[in-house]
Amino acid sequence: MNQTFSLIVTNDPGVLLRVCGAFARRGYNITSLTLKERDTTGSSQIEIAAVCTEGEAVLLVRQLNKLIDVWQVKKL
Repeated sequence: MNQTFSLIVTNDPGVLLRVCGAFARRGYNITSLTLKERDTTGSSQIEIAAVCTEGEAVLLVRQLNKLIDVWQVKKL
């Protein structure tokens, strides 16, 4: 089942790699990825669609919240 996540992250080099690495380590297939810089300086918004179950999505949100550069995670 496709799950969509919206993240607000620090606009620094390597942040996208760390976020995608969290998906890859758990074996989730990313089907769509959108990244855009926000109006506020120093932050970007990432929207990721991935194939995982509801329970796996909850665990993934918890894990993404532990990353230092991630300010906010929402499951849409």
